[in-house]
Amino acid sequence: DWDKYLESPEGQMSKQGTMSYLEDKDSNPPSCETAKVIQKLLCGGWVELVHWELTPPSWGRLSATSHQFIHELMESTYPHFKFTNNGWKLDYLASNTYPAWQKGKLDDNSRWKQKKGKGLKVEEDDDNDDEDNSSDEISMKCKVLALKLEESGPGKWFKGT
Repeated sequence: DWDKYLESPEGQMSKQGTMSYLEDKDSNPPSCETAKVIQKLLCGGWVELVHWELTPPSWGRLSATSHQFIHELMESTYPHFKFTNNGWKLDYLASNTYPAWQKGKLDDNSRWKQKKGKGLKVEEDDDNDDEDNSSDEISMKCKVLALKLEESGPGKWFKGT
């Protein structure tokens, strides 16, 4: 069984790499470059799920809509993902790589982690004047922060092919 082999010490030390189950028509595993491109495309799909607020807490709890999106994205670009029972190769790849990506990029609420030093500073208004401009100032700070986050967010919008 392939799963048992991958988890065995022999499979972990295999020269075929971690994506050796993704064979081409000649039974060759993908090159390092191809494996990186596959992973980059998959991560781009996860970025889209974050933007659509469909990010699952774990890969096993993926919604049907998200599952369909990821499979269509990957299978249309890399057809060899189609030729498996129920897409197990893609699910295996995603379930093994999603947790680390999620931990590194997202907070506990499945939103982008804030970079250190970035955040909204709310200054208290010590003046007791009758003009109520404090909410306008906070609103403007929120808009500026949102613009900065949009320009330098941790991920860019994924452009499909």
